[in-house]
Amino acid sequence: LGEAGDLNHLHITFLTARGINHGINLRKTPSLTYLYYLCQIGLALSPLSNNALFLRLSKNPFQEFFARGLNVSLSTDDPLMFHHTKEPLMEEYCVARQVWR
Repeated sequence: LGEAGDLNHLHITFLTARGINHGINLRKTPSLTYLYYLCQIGLALSPLSNNALFLRLSKNPFQEFFARGLNVSLSTDDPLMFHHTKEPLMEEYCVARQVWR
């Protein structure tokens, strides 16, 4: 949820969920981003998947969300499709370290 589609999905999720996967479209609505921050709703971002499908790594909001204090984590999404090692989560962390030093 939150990587494609209407922003209303993120509004509804704010009212009903404790956490979501992806959420990269949250960057388009600062007021809703602030509400996610206040409530510390978890965002599990998958930069490698997003890079392949929606958003280049350099534009991924992970670092911005992290710096602002949102409850973010790295995650894997379809590891057989988007990862090249036997340790997809470690791959996400290694790429994140290289991109967001």
